[in-house]
Parts: sequence; structure tokens; C-alpha cells
Amino acid sequence: MEEMFLEKIAQSKSSSFIVFISSFILGISIASFFELERKILFWLVIVFFFGGVVLILNWHNQKYRLIIIGGILVCLGIVRFIISEPNINKSNLLFYNNRFVYLEGYISEEVVVKNNQQQLIIDVNKIKITSLENSKLEEVNGTVLASIFLYPEYKYGDKLIMQCDLVKPMEDTESSKNYAKYLQKQGIWSVCLNARILQSNNGKGNYFYYYILMFKNYLAGQINKLLPEPQSSFLGGLLYGAKSSLPTDLVQAFNRTGTTHIIAISGYNITILAAALAALLKGLRIPRKKTFWIVVSGIVFFVIMTGASASVVRAGIMGLIVLYAKQIGRLSQVGRIIIFTAFLMLLFKPRILFFDVGFQLSFAATLGLIYISPILEKYFVKFPSRFGIKESLLSTMAAIIATTPLILFSFGRFSTVAPLVNILILPTIPYTMALGFFAVIASIIFMPLGQIVAYVTWLPLTYIIKIVEWFESFSYASVELPKLMWWLLALIYAVMIKIVYKSLKENKENK
Repeated sequence: MEEMFLEKIAQSKSSSFIVFISSFILGISIASFFELERKILFWLVIVFFFGGVVLILNWHNQKYRLIIIGGILVCLGIVRFIISEPNINKSNLLFYNNRFVYLEGYISEEVVVKNNQQQLIIDVNKIKITSLENSKLEEVNGTVLASIFLYPEYKYGDKLIMQCDLVKPMEDTESSKNYAKYLQKQGIWSVCLNARILQSNNGKGNYFYYYILMFKNYLAGQINKLLPEPQSSFLGGLLYGAKSSLPTDLVQAFNRTGTTHIIAISGYNITILAAALAALLKGLRIPRKKTFWIVVSGIVFFVIMTGASASVVRAGIMGLIVLYAKQIGRLSQVGRIIIFTAFLMLLFKPRILFFDVGFQLSFAATLGLIYISPILEKYFVKFPSRFGIKESLLSTMAAIIATTPLILFSFGRFSTVAPLVNILILPTIPYTMALGFFAVIASIIFMPLGQIVAYVTWLPLTYIIKIVEWFESFSYASVELPKLMWWLLALIYAVMIKIVYKSLKENKENK
């Protein structure tokens, strides 16, 4: 039976392709789990050599060829993970850790305000070590994170000369170790302590990205003119993911009610919002093809408006996959697209597989919306479908089911009220976003008109905030649980996969 299964896969080009991609991802998983280092590269080279010889000798045997190429790609996945850590030499910034240095570089990402400090991600191109005799500027490559005072303000593209204590992120506790891995998946292996900016010059970096951020900041200014707090910050969170200005207690309320996804730009966020908007348009009897292109245009514009960072682009791709799945209705083809998308992302940033919870939640939510939502549908036959209420509910429940094990594994937190709160607020989100965006555009044309629309927008914004705050007030709204063990997480998802596989098989037999 097993041999027949392998032969069947080997004879199918599409199935073989998926096996090869999955093998590469498996290699990254192995390297991530065991945190393999460069010292095993020698043994991998030997494996490649013998694997290549065996492959040539068995090239005409499709089954053996499938197994051998799959094994080689597992090794390549391991290699890709290992070489994502910079090689320590004088041309890399990592070489100069644990020294007092002078750095030259430019701010390569949007500046984030956190804990009353500006967090700057700086691409460094020159370094000077004052402790060395006859020290001079050296050419280097690397990215560093620096936290500085709120003023003066800096922005993306600014060229800086600074001094600081260059150190490796601490890994002495579990939380600091996780933070170090979080930075590493962004390509940051050094942080600046006691940073001091000595000189700064205005710059623009990538012009396209610079003007996107300019547009985003302009929108933020218009929103602040139109609405009071916390409604203005909340609308900013909805439209472009700006939650740093939200009151701490309101952010906590979103966390405890399982609704953070509506103010955090992630694949989880965009997939749910895309599904809700598509359901709304369907409920308004807009043709399927028009609905598809309207939502696609909305996602593309949303990605640009929020700054088009790597995580937001990834989130947009997840949303587009969900839409495509609903458009073509061929789940097997969509499954291949999801795996190939994961492969491409991991090819460029292999460390996001294990060390980026946002990446994990994005894929889990996307797979839930595509594969779990149809299973739930038969249990909600009598639920009202007007204005897309039923489809929004199904999308929300599917995403919650798919992501809850990961949330318990990563955070040990479970929101008991999340399903109900999401049901109450998600149908209003597309309307609220549309009204908010129209208010901003209207204010650009004629401020009094924008103010009138903003008054109307204030109502759904306030409704959502009050619902979240009311449910958060219950002591049982969020339950802290022990974090899931990795093997229990794997077991839960294995059961989910089995249920989905059984459902797909039954649907195929009934057709």
C-alpha cells in the first residue's frame, strides 16, 4: 500500500512538486527545532555528495528518485536556516558586539514609538572602534536596533552617525531568548545600548516606500483632526494598524476578548476582514466576480496605506489566497498555492517559521478559513445569512478554531468570550472602515463634509469599543492556562487535519 502511494505521487508532477517543497520546509523545521549551527555544514556536504551519487544511479526509478530528492531538499532546508545567521568576520556588524562603537547608517524601517521611546532599525554601512589604536571607519554590513528618547523625532530614510554600546540581545531568560529570536528573524543580531545620535541628515531611502509612509502619516493627521480619543486611535488601528497611541487599558481589553486582530495588521487580521467584506458584498447581492475584484482592490490599497512592510505584504497575500479559494472553490489547488507561498517566504526568511508567531497565526487562520469553514457550515444552516452575518460568523469561528492551539502554545491565554464578541462586532467592521476612510477622503476635499461623516463614523467606533470593554469587565473573559507542550500542539493539529481530510473525502464521494 505504501509503495503504491509513493509511486502514485512520483508519477504526478504536481504531487511531486508539493513533496519537494514540503521537504525543504521540513528541513527548516528540523534546523529551527534543534537550533542547528554551522559546525554540521561539513556533514551536510558529505550527505549531498553521496545523495547525488545515489540519485544518479537510481534516476530511472521514479519512487527512489522522489525519496532521494526529498531527502536532499530536507538537507537544503537545514542549510538555508543555518546560513541565515551571519558568518562572523570583520565585514559583518556581529563581529563587533560587546564594544563601544561609532556607527554610520540609515533608518531602514518605519520608526516605532514604544514605551515612551523611539525604536530605530538602522542599516549600518560603516563602523569605528575607539578602543583600537589608529582606529578608522571600516566598511560593514548589518542591521541594529536602537532605542532613543522621543525627541528629536526621526523618520524612515534619515542618515545617522551615532555612538553606543553594541551588544548581542540577551538570552538569559526564556522571555529575553524569545525576544532575541524575534529580532533575529528580522535580520537583527545586534542592539545599541546607551545610544546617542551625534549627527542626522534627512534622507528618503527607497522613494516608493518613503512616499507611502508620508501618505500614511498624512492620513493619521487627518483622523486626529476628525475624531476624539480613543475613537481616533481606534480608527487608525482599523485603517492602518496604528495601535501604539491606543490607551493601554483598551489594548488590554482587546487582548482579553480575543479581538486584537482587528487593530493588528497580520494575515489573521486581513483574512478575517477580507472574508467579512466579501460576505457583506455577497449579502448586498453584488455579483461574485465584482465582489472578488472589489475586495482584491481593497486589500492592495490597504497594504499600501498601512506602509507596505514585509509583514503587511505577507498578510495581504494571505487575504488574497482566501479570496482566491472562495472564488475557484478548488481546495486542492488552493492548498498547493498556500504551501508554495510558505516556501517562497521561508526561502527569504527561514527563521520566521518557528520564531514569528504572526507568520504562524497567518497561515493557521488562512487554512482555517479555507478548510474548516465548509465543515462548520452544515451546523449553521438555519442561521440568518442576510448582510453576510452567517458567513462572517463561520469565518470567525473557523479562524478561532485554527489559531487557538497556537495561541495556547505561544501565550497560554484563552478568551472565553472571543466567539461572541467577534460575532457582535465583525459584521460592523467593513462598514466602520468604509465610513472612516470616506470621512478622511472627504476631509481632504472639504473639511466640514469630512467632519459630518466623522460624526456618523463615531457611532460604530463607540459601539465596538463599548462592547469590547463590557465583555472584558467579566473576570472569566480571559483564562490564563499552562502553555501547550509542542507534542500536544502537534497532536491537536494532527486531529484537525484528519477531520478535514475525512470531510474532503466525503464531499468528493458525494459528488
